[in-house]
Amino acid sequence: MNKLYIRLFTAMLAAVVAVLMPERLHAQADVAYDTFSPYSMYGIGNLETLGGQNSLAMGGIAIGDRNNAYINWVNPAAVTARENRAFMLDFGVTQKNIFYSADASTSVEKSGSGNLLSVNNIFNLHHILVSLPLSKRIAFKAGLMPFATTGYEFVSRERADDVLLEMGDVEYDKMGKGGTYQIVLGAGWSIIDNLSIGVDGIYYLGNTIHSSSADFTTNTHYRKIARSWSSVSRGFGAKAGVQYTAKIKPDLALTLGATYKIGSKMGGEYTDLTTASTTNSVDTIANVTTKLDYRIPAEIGAGFTLRKTDKWMFGFDYIMQDWSKTTFTNAPGIDVVTRRMQQFRLGGEITPNKYDIRHYANNVTYRAGVFYNQGYLAVNGTPINNYGITFGAGFPFNNRFTSLALSVELGRNGTLANNLVLENYVKINVGLNLFDLWFHKSLYR
Repeated sequence: MNKLYIRLFTAMLAAVVAVLMPERLHAQADVAYDTFSPYSMYGIGNLETLGGQNSLAMGGIAIGDRNNAYINWVNPAAVTARENRAFMLDFGVTQKNIFYSADASTSVEKSGSGNLLSVNNIFNLHHILVSLPLSKRIAFKAGLMPFATTGYEFVSRERADDVLLEMGDVEYDKMGKGGTYQIVLGAGWSIIDNLSIGVDGIYYLGNTIHSSSADFTTNTHYRKIARSWSSVSRGFGAKAGVQYTAKIKPDLALTLGATYKIGSKMGGEYTDLTTASTTNSVDTIANVTTKLDYRIPAEIGAGFTLRKTDKWMFGFDYIMQDWSKTTFTNAPGIDVVTRRMQQFRLGGEITPNKYDIRHYANNVTYRAGVFYNQGYLAVNGTPINNYGITFGAGFPFNNRFTSLALSVELGRNGTLANNLVLENYVKINVGLNLFDLWFHKSLYR
């Protein structure tokens, strides 16, 4: 493909996303679900795993990963792993299919024995990230990616005979949607050939709404009662990272990495609105706006990778974030507490023959991994944990650095214990890693 076409396509893609992403941030609480999980109604929502389709295919490992073929989001120091004159862009979408199970005998509907089953699917624009060099040893990156997401809806009908006799059919609806995104500006510096450091500045921007309503569908004497809790939050943060690479053999290297993200104070507005409505009118019963104030706690991470040049790599990451001192307003009648979050990630990749010009399958990078996340919430005394396996591949084209990457995650979230919901899911991430030498002067035509 002609380099001019690549540059035009890259510029057009970046421009389109730059226009669409702010609109998505503004409208995310009004239109699309970013997730669909009953556990997202608590706290700040479901915390998203940071990383692109390449690292997610390897269980999420990235803290010790240095690869000049794609941008590493997780460790700010890794942005220096690159070709000196390369412009890089990482753009991705995600599709998630979720299968829910709950004990029928303990559900709101009290529908007998066995398990209640349900299914949902979500498709979303996931992230955009760009990177370019500032000098031979310094590189810059900027991007937008999700931090936490909220999405759920429960619909039930009144079954008490005395209520039905007096009021008729009553439909109850609980719903929530929105989330918090993070805008990142960062830079990394290769102090010496085997030691790099980096710092990211982070701006958090959230927009979330929760609502509850009772609709008297067959009795016109009663108005629909609805209450909503909407919040707009924002805050600043920063993350530092370091990577050190030791050569074991000429083609074998061990990279150690560490990250630290400072705690962030989140502020904004919280609006509590109650209305009573008919088909022709809406009356406001209460409309109270207060200041929003909570903290995103500090986070530490450590990891390593062992890499054989152009052949294989495997690694391990550990991340910890203590949410136990962060408090949120709980749903009435439900015991929800915050706790220490821990993540354990193991994965790797293999490329049979990166330079094989006859068999394309040998050029493909194959990836796999496993993960276990100890979640930051416990509901009704039960920790909400998440674990699974991942796999995927990177399909190179054009200059062997530009690639189409795919990751698949087969996971489980929650549990059936203590009247909770078990989620089994399949999550597919597809992304484009664009690579081009924008600062190269041709010696001949």
